[in-house]
Amino acid sequence: MTQRQKIIEKLKTAKCADFKDIDSLLKQLGFTARCEGSHYTYTKAPDYIIGIVRRSGKPVKRVYLENLKDLLERMGL
Repeated sequence: MTQRQKIIEKLKTAKCADFKDIDSLLKQLGFTARCEGSHYTYTKAPDYIIGIVRRSGKPVKRVYLENLKDLLERMGL
């Protein structure tokens, strides 16, 4: 199992996660990030877009994890 697969499995079952894990996974999957303040938008043309809010010192909110899980399912991961 590769490190990317380990991160994917970890995030699929997580109730909370660090922004660094999500950011590194999305960049490994070929997404490009755009940042406006604490709001990060990741895109992979043309079909995949996800927005995540980074809260300093706090884990990513659960709603963004659910969005990430849905995105990973749509990508077949």
